[in-house]
Amino acid sequence: MNKLLTTALLLFISLCLVAQNTKITFGEVPIEDISSKIYPDDSTAEAVVLYDFGETSFDYRNQKFYITLKYHGRIKILKKSALDRATISIPFYKGSKGAQEEYITQVKGFTHNLEDGKIVKEKLAKEMIFNEKLSDEYHQLKFSLPKVKEGSVIEYSYEISTPMTINTSPKTWTFQSSLPVKWSEYRITIPNVLFYRMIMSGYLSLDINDFKNTNTMFAGSSMNAVSYQFVVKNAPAFRNESHITTPSDYLSKIDFELASINWPDVITKDFSLDYNNLTQTLLSDSQFGEVYKKTTIAKDIARQIQANHKDTLEQWRAAKNYLVKNIKWNEENGLYASNLKKVLEKKEGSSSEINFLYLCILRELGYDAHPLILSTRTHGRINPTYALLKKFNYVVVHLSHNGKDVLLDATDEYLPPHILPVYCLTDDGWLVHPSQARFISIVPNDTDREFEKADLTISEEGELTGAFSKSYGGYSGASAKNAFKEVGKDKFLEEIKKGKPAWTITKAEFKNTESIEQVMEANYELSMTEFANVAGPMIYLKPMLSEGHTQNPFKESERIYPVDFEAPIEETFLANYTLPAGFQVVELPKPAAVALPEGGGRFVYTVSQTGNKITIISRLNIRKKSFMSLEYGTLKAFFDQLIAKHNEQIVLKKGN
Repeated sequence: MNKLLTTALLLFISLCLVAQNTKITFGEVPIEDISSKIYPDDSTAEAVVLYDFGETSFDYRNQKFYITLKYHGRIKILKKSALDRATISIPFYKGSKGAQEEYITQVKGFTHNLEDGKIVKEKLAKEMIFNEKLSDEYHQLKFSLPKVKEGSVIEYSYEISTPMTINTSPKTWTFQSSLPVKWSEYRITIPNVLFYRMIMSGYLSLDINDFKNTNTMFAGSSMNAVSYQFVVKNAPAFRNESHITTPSDYLSKIDFELASINWPDVITKDFSLDYNNLTQTLLSDSQFGEVYKKTTIAKDIARQIQANHKDTLEQWRAAKNYLVKNIKWNEENGLYASNLKKVLEKKEGSSSEINFLYLCILRELGYDAHPLILSTRTHGRINPTYALLKKFNYVVVHLSHNGKDVLLDATDEYLPPHILPVYCLTDDGWLVHPSQARFISIVPNDTDREFEKADLTISEEGELTGAFSKSYGGYSGASAKNAFKEVGKDKFLEEIKKGKPAWTITKAEFKNTESIEQVMEANYELSMTEFANVAGPMIYLKPMLSEGHTQNPFKESERIYPVDFEAPIEETFLANYTLPAGFQVVELPKPAAVALPEGGGRFVYTVSQTGNKITIISRLNIRKKSFMSLEYGTLKAFFDQLIAKHNEQIVLKKGN
C-alpha cells in the first residue's frame, strides 16, 4: 500500500536534474488509441484519460503579475455512457464590472474517429464555444466536441491567464479523476523572484519528479528560473467510496502557496505564515480578533442569562438557546464577522457571525472563551505543517472547563452546545489565543444512535401486524429533528412510507421533536406483508424486516485511504414475534458475536424462544471514528458477517 504523501518541495534547492521530454503533438493520435476497445488496467472503465498535461508560466506586464496555464487533454471514449465526457466546462473568475478577471484563449479541439480503417478528424468550430454565467463573479466556457461516439478519442487545449491580484498561486493540479488516467503531467517554470511552497498530497507516488535551472522571459527580459516536471502514470480512477470526508482529502494533487516575492528595486514582500504568524494576523484583523474583543454588544443578553441561570452548563445552553431563537443561520460558513450589531438586527447570519456572538456572550458571562478555527468535512483537511488560511472555513468557541478543552457551537438547534455538529467533525482545529495558541483534537462527544423495537403478530397468511417504534438519539436525533422541523409531520411521514413500501401504517405518533435533551420517538401501528413468505405449511420469516443491513458499504477488495465514520455508531433492533396458532419453529438463526480488534466495534445477534414467542436482538456498535487502510480488510469482513446474519430467516411449520 502506498502511504499518504505530504511533501513540501522547496524552491531554492540547487541540485539540477534534466526534465524528460514527454510532450505529445496536439491533433496527432496513434491509431492504436482509436482502435482500442478496453483499457487493460481497468476493464470496467467507460472512458480513460490518455493524456492530461498542464504547463504553468509567469509574466509581468502592465505592472501586474500574471499566471498562465496551458492545458492539453485527451480522452478515449470506451462506452456510450461516457458520451457526456465530450462536453467540457472551464470555470473562470469574471469579477464585478471593471475588476480584474481571468481570461481564456487559444481554445482548440478535435474528435478523432476510425472510419474504414482511417483516422477522421472533426474540428471544434468557434461558434460551438459558449460563455455561461454561473454567478456574479464566476462564468464558464463551455463546448461540446463534435461527432463523438463510442470509440472516439477527443482532445482539447486552452490557455487561462490569472492576474495575481485575483490569486497569488497557480491552480491546484490533480493527478486523478473519476476516470483512470494513463498519463498526468504537470510542468511549471518559476522565475527566481518568486518563491513558492509546493505541497504534494494524496496516495500515489510520482513517477517523474524532476527539475532544472533554466532561463525564462519575464517582464520583457531573460531571468533565472527553476523548471519542474511532475508525472503520475496509470493513476486509477478515484472512486467516491462510502465513509470519507471529501474527495479532495484523498486525491493525489499538488498545491501552491506563495511564500515571498524578492525582486530588488521593484517589490519585496513576505507572504509566508507559520501558525504563530497566522494567529497574530487573525487577532489583529478587524473582522476577527477585534470583533470578539468588543463584547459590550452582548452585555444585556449576558446579564439576563446570569440572572436566571447559575450553573455553568445551563449558562452555555441559555446562551445558545438565545441565539437559536433569535438568529437564523443562513447556511454560510467563513472565518470573519463584519458587524455583529447588524446580525442581531437582521436576525440572520453566517456560522462565524453566530459563533462570534456566542463568544461575546460567554466572555461577558466571565468565561475565558476564545475562537477555534477548523475546516468542515466538505471543505477538506487542514495542513498541520503549513499554515494555509484558505484551508480553514469555520469558527467555534473554545473554553477550558475543569482542566479540559470544551468546544461550543450554536448553529445546530437540536444538539447540546458542547456537541459539535457532524460537519465540524474533522481531525484538528487551531486555537486562536494570544498566549496559548495550539492544535486541539476534535473528538465526537456523542454517538449516532438508533433504537428500534417491533412487537408483531404473525398471521397464518404471512401478514405481520402490531407496533413498531424508533428512537433517534445523538447525531441521528439532531438530523431527524431538523428534518421534521423543515418538512413538517405529514411530509416526514410521507418520506417514511416512501422508504418502507412494505409497511401499511394505520397510526403514527411523534414525540420530542423539538427537545434538545430527549430522544425523538416515532411510534407506529402497522401491518407488513413482505417479510413472512408462506409456502404450503411453511412460513419463512425475515426477522430483521426492512431494518437489516443488506449490502456491505465497503465494496472494493482493498482500499488505500482511511474509513471515516464521522462519529461512533450505536444501532439496536429488538423484535418480539407471536407465532400463529399451530405453528412450530423448525429453524432459528444461531446467535453470533463478532468483534473488531482493539475495541473498534462489536456486533451481537441473539435469538430466543419462549412458548409461542420469539425475540430477536441485533446490536451494532462502531466505537472508533476512523480506521486505517490496513484495517480495511478486517472491517469489510466484519460487515460481511453482519449482513449474512441479518439475511438469515426463521422457518416455521404448521403442525408437528
